[in-house]
Amino acid sequence: MSDKALGQLEQALLDVTRVALSGDLEGVRLLGRRVVRRVPDDARHPQALKQALLDLLDRSPAPADSPLRSAPAIEAPDSSWVRQPSGVPAPVLSERLAHTIRLLIAEHTDPEPLARYGLMPSRAVLFTGPPGVGKTITADYVASELRLPLITVNLASLISSLMGRTGQNLQEVLNLAASQPCVVFFDEFDALAKSRSDSSDVGEVRRLVNVILQQLDRWPPGGLLIAATNHVQLLDLAVTRRFDTTVQFELPTEVERLQLLRASAPLANTPAWAAQSELLALVTDGWSHADLQNWVARSLRRAVLDGGGGEINVPGELLDGARDAARAYITGSVPHRTALAAFASKHAKWSNRRIAEWLGVSHPTISSDLRRAKSDN
Repeated sequence: MSDKALGQLEQALLDVTRVALSGDLEGVRLLGRRVVRRVPDDARHPQALKQALLDLLDRSPAPADSPLRSAPAIEAPDSSWVRQPSGVPAPVLSERLAHTIRLLIAEHTDPEPLARYGLMPSRAVLFTGPPGVGKTITADYVASELRLPLITVNLASLISSLMGRTGQNLQEVLNLAASQPCVVFFDEFDALAKSRSDSSDVGEVRRLVNVILQQLDRWPPGGLLIAATNHVQLLDLAVTRRFDTTVQFELPTEVERLQLLRASAPLANTPAWAAQSELLALVTDGWSHADLQNWVARSLRRAVLDGGGGEINVPGELLDGARDAARAYITGSVPHRTALAAFASKHAKWSNRRIAEWLGVSHPTISSDLRRAKSDN
């Protein structure tokens, strides 16, 4: 009987058996993940089969070599590295954006509803937005939820000063990535796919863009390519049009900043942190996710070191690091200034003079503010 007479599930079983008998364990993993990505139409219990395969693949021993089949740990062109993210927490995003990411994940974890209408999951997604707003951690989260390897393209290793070599490096990396289901992440994508109208080094730019266009056109179903850029306007329009979806990331709102602050593990159970975080979320308008996280981490380090192993003054360090934000927040608003002065006095235990210096006002002004705050309470 010809193999062509077999059903999809029977053919998949035959392929796995053939590869297993050859002793190619990594090939078996690859075929197993392909079945997970696209369960045969004639499977009687597709979801149960998918989950059982995922469980088997998760429990299988890690391969000794690179997860990329037939690749010697990607040492030639040494331009990407492979990780298997697991248990990555959902990033703090707006409800609109979080919903978009949930749909993207659902397209790949359960493609059957799309298939009924002749549709395929997104193959290439473009993340845009200012620096530090969660594009990279979201790519980690997507790979973690899909239980797929995450291949992060290292632009520093990829870009070569040798004419034509960068395009060849890029071609090799993408060919390797396309050999198995995975998530490929390009950060600072505009460094590779900038407009071909750019007058500097036009020949090399054109070669890179042409490689990217060819790969996007034939990117295999089941894989997902995510590219991130802070400067979408620099991308070549032909490249931008090749993406199935563009996801716009934005600076966090006050509600999202509050979520980020309250999720700071060392501070979550600090007494009165709920009230403190509300006020701090107000004064950090215009800060990115990364700005907030770095600020909290820096303040904690300083508080611990200044405390000399004893009691630490976390609110004081947080306020000190937000001086410019606090001054902008109180501009033209006496109630805002009063609230900050009362907070600094009560929670950070600052003197009136230190509060005045912090907010850029006079000492008597702060004294009046604190009296007002006391009478209001």
